[in-house]
Amino acid sequence: MSRLDLGLLIGRLFTGYWFLSASLIKIFERNYLFSDALLGPLNAFLAGPGPEWYKAFLAHVVIPNLRPFAWLDVAGEFCVGVGLLLGLWTRPSCLVALFLVLNYLSAKGFDNPAAGVDKVFIVLLLILYLGHAGRVLGLDGWRLKRAAGG
Repeated sequence: MSRLDLGLLIGRLFTGYWFLSASLIKIFERNYLFSDALLGPLNAFLAGPGPEWYKAFLAHVVIPNLRPFAWLDVAGEFCVGVGLLLGLWTRPSCLVALFLVLNYLSAKGFDNPAAGVDKVFIVLLLILYLGHAGRVLGLDGWRLKRAAGG
């Protein structure tokens, strides 16, 4: 295994763990799915420095449909986490994760210091996507070898 492969593997596992743990915290500790727990962070985003177009989206689309968006957020994070940890459908998982992180970044505002982690995740997800990280000790690599007859 080359150093590049090792770096992709570590990045994929770290990112998968982060997304899976974020979804499990929302399910079991914060009760996002069956309560209005998501309303607090959304109201904070509305009062924060985010762009006005995204605040309008939050106020007029997300908040009136709070529960479906809570389910979509948790399901997306869970699927991304499992996909990245297993190395299964890694590139689509990276695209879904990129969509989620861009939404988090838009909610916080690009200039907000709290969005620094989101910017790092965007770079990391692009590296994982372009590097075909699922082929390194992942089910994507196993599927590719099996399809090639090896």
